[in-house]
Amino acid sequence: MERRRGPPRGHQKGYGKSTGKIEGRPEGSWKLRCGFRRLQELKTKPPNEVLMNLSSPGTRFKEALEDDSHDSTMIALMLRCIAKALECKSQRRGAIFLLTMLESSHFVKSKLAQFMLGLEDEGEMLENTEAIKDVISLFIALADSMPNSISSLLGIFSIIDTVITKFRFFGLLDSTLEDAFETCKERKEEISKPKPKSKAERRERQLKKDDEIEPDDDFREIPVCPQILDVAAGTSQAPALRCNKERGEYRDLDHYLDVQFRLLREDFICPLREGIQEYIETLDNTGQVKRLQDLRIYHDVQIISPICDKSGLSYRICFDADKFKRVRWESSKRLIFGSLVCLSRDGFRTMLFASVTNRDVKLLAKGIVDLRFENTHNEMAALPRDARFVMAETTAYFEAYKHVLLGLQNMRRIPFEKYIVRCETKKVEAPFYLQRRGGNNIYDLRPLIDDDIVLHGERKLRNLIIPVSREQNYNFSPLSARFKSIDILDPYRWPSADQLFLDDSQFKAVQRALTNEFVITQGPPGTGKTYIGLKIVKALLHNYKAWSTNVEGAPDHRPMLIVCYTNHALDQFLEGILKFYQGDILRVGGRSNSEILKNHNINTYRTKMRRSREIHDNITREARRIGWELQTIQEGINDIAAKIEIAEREVIHEDYLQPFMGPYYNDLVQGFEQYVRLHDPSISMKKIKNTSAIVEWLGYGSFLQIEHGDIEAAPNEVRQDENDQGDQNEPLPDDIDEQVDVVDDVDRMVEMRQIDNEDDDNFDFDLLDDLNPDVERAFAKLQIRTKAVALNVSDFENKGDEGGWQIDSKQKRNLKRKLRRELRSTNRMSELEFQNMQRTGNDVWSLTERAKWRLYRYWTHKFCNSYRDQIRGKEAQYEEKAARLREIRMQEDQQIMRMATVIGMTTTGAAKYQSILQEIGPKIIVVEEAAEVLEAHVITTLSHDCEHLILIGDHKQLKPNPTVYRLAKEFNLDISLFERMVKNGMECDCLKFQHRMRPTISKMMRIIYPELQDHPIVENYPEVKGISENMYFIHHEYAESNDEEQKSHSNLYEAEYIVALCRYLKLQGYKPEQITILTLYSGQLFQLKKLMPRREFEGTRITVVDNFQGEENDIILLSLVRSNDDKKIGFLKIENRVCVALSRAKHGFYVIGNLKLMAENSDLWRKVVNHAKQENLYGEGLHLFCQNHPNDAGIHATEPEDFKKAPEGGCMKPCEFRLPCGHTCSLVCHVIDANHEDYKCRKPCQKRVCNVDGHRCRRMCYQACGDCSIPVSKELPCGHEQQVPCSTQPYQFKCMAKCESRLPCGHMCQNLCGERHTELCQHPVKKKFKCGHEVNVLCFEEESAICTKPCREILSCEHECRGTCGKCMNGRVHVGCKSKCERTLVCGHICPDNCSQCPPCLKPCNNRCVHSRCTQTCGELCVQCVEKCAWTCKHYSCTKRCFEPCDRPRCNRPCRMFLKCNHRCIGVCGEPCPKKCRICDHKEITEIFFGSEDEKNALFVELEDCGHIFEVTGLDYFIENFGKGAGSEDASIKLIECPKCKTLIRRNMRYGNEVKKAVLDIEKVKEKVIGDRMRIQKMRYDIPDKIRALRRKHPSDSKAMEKIYDSVFEIQVDENTLAAVINQIEFLKAIGKIEEDWEKEIRNTDLKHMFQKFCLTDLDLFRNWILTTRKYFTEQELTDAEDEIQRLQYFREFIIYFNRMVLRKEQVEGELKNALSTIEKLLKRGRKLSNDEKKFIQRVFKILKKKYPASGLGVSDEERIQIVRAIGEQKGHWFKCPNGHPYVIGDCGGATVESRCPECNATIGGGSHQLRSDNQFAGEMDGAQHPAWSEAANLANYQIRF
Repeated sequence: MERRRGPPRGHQKGYGKSTGKIEGRPEGSWKLRCGFRRLQELKTKPPNEVLMNLSSPGTRFKEALEDDSHDSTMIALMLRCIAKALECKSQRRGAIFLLTMLESSHFVKSKLAQFMLGLEDEGEMLENTEAIKDVISLFIALADSMPNSISSLLGIFSIIDTVITKFRFFGLLDSTLEDAFETCKERKEEISKPKPKSKAERRERQLKKDDEIEPDDDFREIPVCPQILDVAAGTSQAPALRCNKERGEYRDLDHYLDVQFRLLREDFICPLREGIQEYIETLDNTGQVKRLQDLRIYHDVQIISPICDKSGLSYRICFDADKFKRVRWESSKRLIFGSLVCLSRDGFRTMLFASVTNRDVKLLAKGIVDLRFENTHNEMAALPRDARFVMAETTAYFEAYKHVLLGLQNMRRIPFEKYIVRCETKKVEAPFYLQRRGGNNIYDLRPLIDDDIVLHGERKLRNLIIPVSREQNYNFSPLSARFKSIDILDPYRWPSADQLFLDDSQFKAVQRALTNEFVITQGPPGTGKTYIGLKIVKALLHNYKAWSTNVEGAPDHRPMLIVCYTNHALDQFLEGILKFYQGDILRVGGRSNSEILKNHNINTYRTKMRRSREIHDNITREARRIGWELQTIQEGINDIAAKIEIAEREVIHEDYLQPFMGPYYNDLVQGFEQYVRLHDPSISMKKIKNTSAIVEWLGYGSFLQIEHGDIEAAPNEVRQDENDQGDQNEPLPDDIDEQVDVVDDVDRMVEMRQIDNEDDDNFDFDLLDDLNPDVERAFAKLQIRTKAVALNVSDFENKGDEGGWQIDSKQKRNLKRKLRRELRSTNRMSELEFQNMQRTGNDVWSLTERAKWRLYRYWTHKFCNSYRDQIRGKEAQYEEKAARLREIRMQEDQQIMRMATVIGMTTTGAAKYQSILQEIGPKIIVVEEAAEVLEAHVITTLSHDCEHLILIGDHKQLKPNPTVYRLAKEFNLDISLFERMVKNGMECDCLKFQHRMRPTISKMMRIIYPELQDHPIVENYPEVKGISENMYFIHHEYAESNDEEQKSHSNLYEAEYIVALCRYLKLQGYKPEQITILTLYSGQLFQLKKLMPRREFEGTRITVVDNFQGEENDIILLSLVRSNDDKKIGFLKIENRVCVALSRAKHGFYVIGNLKLMAENSDLWRKVVNHAKQENLYGEGLHLFCQNHPNDAGIHATEPEDFKKAPEGGCMKPCEFRLPCGHTCSLVCHVIDANHEDYKCRKPCQKRVCNVDGHRCRRMCYQACGDCSIPVSKELPCGHEQQVPCSTQPYQFKCMAKCESRLPCGHMCQNLCGERHTELCQHPVKKKFKCGHEVNVLCFEEESAICTKPCREILSCEHECRGTCGKCMNGRVHVGCKSKCERTLVCGHICPDNCSQCPPCLKPCNNRCVHSRCTQTCGELCVQCVEKCAWTCKHYSCTKRCFEPCDRPRCNRPCRMFLKCNHRCIGVCGEPCPKKCRICDHKEITEIFFGSEDEKNALFVELEDCGHIFEVTGLDYFIENFGKGAGSEDASIKLIECPKCKTLIRRNMRYGNEVKKAVLDIEKVKEKVIGDRMRIQKMRYDIPDKIRALRRKHPSDSKAMEKIYDSVFEIQVDENTLAAVINQIEFLKAIGKIEEDWEKEIRNTDLKHMFQKFCLTDLDLFRNWILTTRKYFTEQELTDAEDEIQRLQYFREFIIYFNRMVLRKEQVEGELKNALSTIEKLLKRGRKLSNDEKKFIQRVFKILKKKYPASGLGVSDEERIQIVRAIGEQKGHWFKCPNGHPYVIGDCGGATVESRCPECNATIGGGSHQLRSDNQFAGEMDGAQHPAWSEAANLANYQIRF
């Protein structure tokens, strides 16, 4: 049966409604889901399953908590289930949900107290001891998660305290209950104590390194996520850090965890803090940002849109990528997965923190990356959409830090505390699982002796339904039989080292590993650390029962955990286990490259279990429910986000912007088509239609280059950035794929961070869809992108030149830079500007480039806003559900992991799964590469149940690598747990025999490992071919280069030498896989990459040393890079790294570098170089020899060019081998393919290929000859003769001659003979329009073209019309006047609008007071300032509000202040002191203006707005009489001006009343312009009703008006705007009446055609003109519209009268005939009617109305009614003779006889109830719809009365 995917049951229609009922229970009771029996079952389940059930809405546990009928047994059971659920630490959100539900429940608030306080006697108390413990667990959980619920918590504690007191009284308090209560009291004290000091106060300290100084805050309360204060803190406010103790004990566990937590947290916060501090200081000091050491800065960062992915909700951001042209994103450490970033838009005073979630190299090159923010979605939604940020990045991997830091905070106890914390390392106990067996420590070691035995374990994962657990039978050898049962703790009972195939050091290591609970094994290079680890694991797996039982001896299945630092090492180790163990091995993490482990990956098991339905039902049910909800939200958000991203990043097609463009869409498209046709008629219409008009309009298309000409002619359009250094050294895009792959430390970091990147997105259990939803969504997005993108700016440089810009790549880059700058700009048109532009009718094609971009950005802003509004609020919903789904996925993984015997994961994976590991509780943990792992990572991997820890590594090789170098050096953060235990005296077994390096190489390694010995196997390695020495150190002194971006170094000489040597080795017959190139610098890595084409070096591994730890190869080429005069060798000083670099080779090892510099600056290198010199392995070049001619002198290769002396790997002698074709091998001496089996002869072929003489093969000897391709002359089927390839038939060849056929239009075809004929003829033709003009148009557009001649009529405003004849509809409806208004508005600004009724002023309002300034536009009403009036002095004070007239007089007393010159102020009291002095500036002050300036005691006032100073009495008089006419009446409304400079006075408080009066007058004028509020309100209510009324008959017009009306309210609405909308509706109604029922009323075919051609066509044009969004109608527009409506109404009326005449067949003669002919000409000519013409038409229509009434019966309506009443027949009995005369048929109304018309003697009537064919039914006489006798007759003809 086919199963189809559908929504989960909870989403089906009618879900939750039962089809039947259960007797005795209410329908849908909670008891069905979590009643007593169900809880009894649940309490036996694991904690994660209990929590999932109780927190699921479907369980209805919340209802159970509110029930008041529970007895004590049920309460105790509920408490047990709650406590069990709270033991789960891997479902944080589920636990919080449960606790929230409990905290406010009736159960906690009431029932719990009743139950606890109801325990009276000893029996009840003993019986409910477990329940009391459960209550304490509940209290602790609430205190930890919800400490602010203090009232509830204290209430619970008081109940617990009371009960515990009773237990003490009766002597029933056992130790476990007492310990639990003590913990409970600690939590109570923590929540009751005062809050600690603020973080800012805590950071007021210097850096502390003294262990005795205790931090004043609890590390468990420190937020893991960085806070603003963390990052803002400088070096003077450093965090309290203490050293990781290299030697010695910690005081206690909290001390230890505190040190680890703070150091680890500082490791990812410090680079960000110091970098931001440096950035701010640099910016403040110089104004420019230099390259920073610890930080990378990105500018112009914009948050584009939310993106839903499996990790939750991310946000796609874009940044300015122009500055990163030289960055190799595929190798750069920039913005790698998990990097921490910080965004700020205010100089890092406030910040947003995020981490990188998606690192797509192609998107990064375009400046796009996805981030996951730590801020809430409300905070993100509150950000302005145009916000631009500066983004700072540190490479710290926040995700891994977060998991580990949370783990450290949650730790209350750890295993092996006595070793790790107290450093009691002298004696290490046996594993606890051995101790508790009471001396029965029997192990079976036979599998270690019989090494070929493959073990078989339980197959719970392979047999998911019925686990296999049976005794296995193995074929052990007799030799191993005696070791079947030995006491593992007795060293004398063990087999010998030889029997175990181990050397002595390995034997000791294995023995200690199996008998000690805490084990450290050191393995120098090549000594077999992994081999020993596998031996240990094999012994433990075979003796699985020894450690898989609990204290009681019952089976207790716990998996063994294998942890490695890298994915590669983990794969190797697990593959090793698979060779000897066939059981449940689980590889956790999706980054495995091993095919062998593919079937053991958790993803594979997850898929299998889903398909077999073995996932627990509660997990499946919850996952389905949330998954479907998530998918719905995700699809909606991602689809919208894709559109927003396109609009923000690319130039979007005008079809997508059409709803926001108004009338400009048609202007843009039609204008473009007309332009192209006019300039190049040969371009096809199809090509024009497929071209985006908006791209051409912006100036970046292909057609309009006609205007731009050569791009070089416009240097201002294509500018070279000053900082652009060009990309000459960068490989071209086509070359990048040809370079060999390299692996640097970035790849390693990314690999470590991307834990499980292959998990499926949709949690689809059915797996039945043929097409992955991701593929469907990607395809949909691709379709959206293909259609929506008009110009792909991101791919602009790669765009082809066909038909486009003929420019070079450099100019393309500059154009792309300019385009990106324009798209990122926030300078767009405002809504008011756009509306004003629409109203004035500005031509979009005539705008400046800047104005075009501002308009385009306005359209895209509207486009993006419309979509952003659709997803508002969905982000938080998605994130919440995604987080819960992640928890559920974790439970699914936990179920799988519990069934495994061996689990393998990286340290980063262990951090992610930390909470799961704590619940699973692995008893044995093996850590490979333990010396490379930070101590905190190892500690958080340890579960409480761990009883055996085995650390394998080598602290003399690589160490942990903290992000902050200072923390490594000053605080010992780079000391691993492995190294710390060694330094604290724990016994460490060091392996001694190496199995990797040939003796020549291992001899050098004894400098580091003196006791290292060679295994015999390494003495039989072959010599390196073609080189005299198997190991050699090549010295040079060529200088290095520095890469500032990579913060790395490179050396070109070394790179060229290494590449030449690698090529030479390949020519000796070595496979590329046998050679590895190592270096310590990523800069050198990419120098090598540029020199190594992929086709030649594919397979050769090129990597940094850190990535090659634990690996080996036959030949190693090592580049040291460093060579400088500063004596710096950088990483090469670190002995651990040098150790790794020197110990990777098996057969051959070649080192190149400035060895003298190395020896001078490193003790280790000095010893290595001296050793090389002593062994004669040191020099300036290699000695090469030819394998074919070994006795020759050979080559001394000191320069890369020297290898060219062996171009094919041999020497320069020619090869003399004779080939089967007879030719001689043309190569020089070569080693590879000595028998020439693969050789291709490249000499010319001499074979004939056809029968024509002289036609020979033109190919090389080794190639197949093929058909003859020599061109010959042939005649084609079309008759043309052309050059055709010899082997091609004429009918197969496409004729390239010009087509000579004619098109239907008569013009010649414009295509080639072999192509299809031209469809759209581009030939220009002349067209004569109704207006009389003749214009050239394209042939195919002859019917649709409009006249393009200038209109030039004089408008009512007396300006000349600037429209065209066609756009102005032949002068009937003109385009808006384009002349500038330039009138002075009431506010004082000049009107910037076109000639029209002046709109409200759009400039910023300049009105202000002493408190603030108005923020409105000038045309809007000012918001009144309600602050208290500030006009006050010693004598008077105003008590009014600022906007009210002041209630105090002007103070005329002199000011008592003194100026800086110590002279008295010349001003008046309470006013600002004038800056001039009567004495110092005497001449200037006494200059006569009003006449009293020179008086001795004259006082002055300074106007703040302009600074001029006036004598106070004169200025008072001037102000009081300002603007008044001769009769003291107000002559004009205007603001007061300065008498001298005419600056408007706004701020002077002395004249505040006069200013306020003027402002008030202006506000009244504004109110008039805007309109009466009541009328506006009424119009706003009326307009929707009018639009709805319009919808009944004209739905399309109604829809268009709804859009116009909606757009109106995006700006400030005035009365004129609403009046314009009403006018539009009325005009549309009038148009509708003209169109209404015209086909019924006009029956004559010729008249119908005339009406369509001359009236309906003009109606459509007029309708489009009406449906333009406008601010208001100008006087000209209203007049034109009314005239056009009247003209069209005349046309309809004329046609109807004419139709009546035709139907009645009456001849019109004389003056009436001439009048009708004149009217027809007037209406057909398409011109506006004059007043005289209108009067003439009205007179004629009056005559026609009388002569041809509407009834068409030759009688007036009054006469018709009288006749019908007189006859008295029912409806349907009236008919007409052939000439239209009415008559009546009586009786039934059917024609039964024929007769004669009394008027014209024509035959009337009919027979057999059939009317004659030349007679007609006359329903117009009585209003009947059908004849009385007819099948269609119905009750509509009768008036039925009941």
